[in-house]
Amino acid sequence: MRWNHRRAVISLEGMNTTFVIILLLEQASPIALKAVIKKEEKKCGKSIGTLLNENRDGFKTQYETEFLQLIQEDDVNDDIDTWDTLQLCAGTLVLFKSDLTEQEVKAIQCIYEQRKDIGQYTECASLTFKTYNEKQHFLHDQLLELITLIEDQAKIDCKRMMFSFEPKSMKLSETQIDKLTQTNDIKTHLKIAMDVDVVTENDIICEENHQKLQTNGQMFTEELQNKYVYINDSAILTCKLNLPTYENVEWRKDYKPVEISDNLMVMSKNGNHWLAISRASLEDTGQYSCVYGHILTTADLTVIDEALCVVVDLPAKIEVTENGNIDIECKVNLLTSKPVWRYKGEILQSSGRKVIQANGTTHTLMIMNVTLHDEGEYTVDFGNVSSKTTVQIQVETDLIHRKQITHELYRNWMRGALALKYLKKGLEGFSDKAVTKQHHDLMKTLGNTCNTCTERSLLPHKQDQCPRQGKHQCLCTKIQKKKPRQMCPNGGFCGNVYNKIVCNHRFQDPSFTNTDVQKWNSDPWSVAACFINTTGYKGKQSAKDVDCSGLLSMCINNIDIEMMLGGVIIDGKIDAFAQAREARNDILHSPNYDLSENQLNKFIKIFKEVLEIKDKHGNTPLKEEPGVANALHLLDMVQQNQIEINLEHEMIELREHGMSRLEENYQTAKQQANFIAYAFEYCYNMFSRPSKAILT
Repeated sequence: MRWNHRRAVISLEGMNTTFVIILLLEQASPIALKAVIKKEEKKCGKSIGTLLNENRDGFKTQYETEFLQLIQEDDVNDDIDTWDTLQLCAGTLVLFKSDLTEQEVKAIQCIYEQRKDIGQYTECASLTFKTYNEKQHFLHDQLLELITLIEDQAKIDCKRMMFSFEPKSMKLSETQIDKLTQTNDIKTHLKIAMDVDVVTENDIICEENHQKLQTNGQMFTEELQNKYVYINDSAILTCKLNLPTYENVEWRKDYKPVEISDNLMVMSKNGNHWLAISRASLEDTGQYSCVYGHILTTADLTVIDEALCVVVDLPAKIEVTENGNIDIECKVNLLTSKPVWRYKGEILQSSGRKVIQANGTTHTLMIMNVTLHDEGEYTVDFGNVSSKTTVQIQVETDLIHRKQITHELYRNWMRGALALKYLKKGLEGFSDKAVTKQHHDLMKTLGNTCNTCTERSLLPHKQDQCPRQGKHQCLCTKIQKKKPRQMCPNGGFCGNVYNKIVCNHRFQDPSFTNTDVQKWNSDPWSVAACFINTTGYKGKQSAKDVDCSGLLSMCINNIDIEMMLGGVIIDGKIDAFAQAREARNDILHSPNYDLSENQLNKFIKIFKEVLEIKDKHGNTPLKEEPGVANALHLLDMVQQNQIEINLEHEMIELREHGMSRLEENYQTAKQQANFIAYAFEYCYNMFSRPSKAILT
């Protein structure tokens, strides 16, 4: 291909490279330069117009051409969106050079020089493809350096543009080539570059993949999550695709395919995909994507080079009475998931009475119902730093004092159970409203109804159209030998409801043991019960009939509820609802029916966070629901120990709210030896007083 320059003969590959330089200078560079200007303008607190007026002399001396274009007597052009690349470079260097890093200055000067010389590049007969290529790569590298400190969206836009401009994959249309070869005017070349869309092989491949791989319901059910690790730590990025395939799945870093090495590998199994880095370095920092056809999930990996240190040590000594509970706690300055707890040099794991927890930078070892065997030295190691404490167990021979300890710990447990009841009361009104609305919207969408299908007869869809991840759990795979399953005869109503429930379930794994298919058209709670993943809720007709665990499970699993709350953060793992469910299990499964004051306060704080949960706009949608304000008031009273607790009365109340497990725990507790001794004294006091005995 011959350019219309007097002596220049340049191959199509050389033309592509020149075209890439133009695109980098005229499309990618302005994004980065404007972001730098906005960043520095914000730092200095002055507008561009003010800065231009203050630096007239320096501007005119160093960049006269740009000065005349931007500043004419009293008329100053302070709209940077109208500036060309040369004006952006000149303005940045004149106004902010002293505040920029050495690398930023070098990058901006490179852009300025290449943009000024672009006309010479295209007219120089002796300029070879190698020279073009070197200049293009140098410009590319300098742009990468320049965008290091700019805001994230501009960085993403600039990177995406840069990595789509590759000379070997650039496909110029015949029209573009004709226009380029008809003139040697650089302004015309620039206009062509800016006005005509560029189609790359990357675009073509993506479109082909889109056509080949497009399937119904294709999605990442678990997205990549941003991750922070420290140098030499391992880093694992994980996601899940709702297709059990590993073919055509590609991992990319900063829009380029990752390179497999001894330090980096990728794995796939049953739709799960992992990228693992055994020893992270600063070079591993970047944006990672898992790509399947036309869909992808993206997250940032940040490798931190900072020394970890303990900011709050373990106490020098901890004294606790036998059978009591202790929390051994320390705090570090950085996030880390790898503390090692030791007792007398032996590594500890969470099991039985010992629970290891990490909450941000705070790390805790909880020991419940301590015995003499728990006495000794405890340490927590964070690599090169550690902290230690000594636990001393005090054995009480005074039976009355021992009874008092049991009394207080058990009373705390009862306070925790009451707090759980008040959390449930706070959720009841919203739960009934949400369940009713979801059912109404579903019936309105489907139109027709059915009350003849059953769980044993329904074939919700064909097996090859199954939307569930665990297809072996779906009704479409459960074959009935005597009477084959059939599609719903009433316009597919029951199958449509079934599929809607599956799609609305956060993990696409609803439970149908709590539901009656024949009531789907008339009973909202028959649909809602499918989002509760434990048995025992069949036939429930209101939130009052469902215990707290069931309500929390429904809120976690039902995506519609998340939307009704205005997009609050619910992931089923670390959100407020999931933490409240864990707290509920810790209370009701307590082996000795006791709680320390610290444990109780933590649980009540979690319950209040549920009722005061914030949406993406910072609003608290649940606080306006009926009963929530009263529930929060009662939780405060429990936390401040301002509620009188009558054992028998509270057991009746708890039973009425569906907490049968708690009542069973109470009955079991009364049979234990320590509790019998205390109960004997309690009964003696109760009958020796004229009024009903109250635990205070």
